[in-house]
Amino acid sequence: MRRHFRTTTFVASILIVPAAIAQSPSTANQPSPLVGTWEAITRSAGGLGATIGFGADNKLRYTLGAMVDMKYRRTRDSLYIVDPEGPVSPFQVAFIGDTMVMTNEGKVQRETRVTPAVTGADPVIGKWTYAHYTGVPAFEEYTAAGEFRLRVPIRTLEGNWTSAGDSAMLHLPGPGGGDRAVHFAVVADTLILAFDGKSTRYLRTGTSGR
Repeated sequence: MRRHFRTTTFVASILIVPAAIAQSPSTANQPSPLVGTWEAITRSAGGLGATIGFGADNKLRYTLGAMVDMKYRRTRDSLYIVDPEGPVSPFQVAFIGDTMVMTNEGKVQRETRVTPAVTGADPVIGKWTYAHYTGVPAFEEYTAAGEFRLRVPIRTLEGNWTSAGDSAMLHLPGPGGGDRAVHFAVVADTLILAFDGKSTRYLRTGTSGR
């Protein structure tokens, strides 16, 4: 019922390079523009990307996973996911309290609402979760503008970060982690992280309908 994603072509390039820079934690009076949650704009050919969360308490959360953005439309009890790679048979949907029951080609999937329902709005609108076939929780979001987003976390690392001016040190302990010294710029809702002569762009979540 859901797309399969390749997990072998993506390298979490923000990790595994030791470095050191001048460091000073953000403060309540001068919060860093890094604070917030950001999603990679550019993803791998297999549909993988990173989500980075910079906490005001200097905690860092890095998640690698499947990230798919498409469109959807609803016609009565039929839900169509608009896939640019070709037509997809519609899901038959029903709502029982905070559960969405989706049936497609004889298979039934039950999803649990994550965000509160909006009074008077299409009940599909909001965020939902279900057990992905890979064994991890998957998350879907349907917006009032007809946007569909699927997020399937594959691996999450937690650490800390510090910043000084336009430089930051990202520290993620454990296997696959490490220290990464980066330069950054925040332009409107876009974060640009630069290292090793390359830059990666991220979009702040919770903006522009995200």
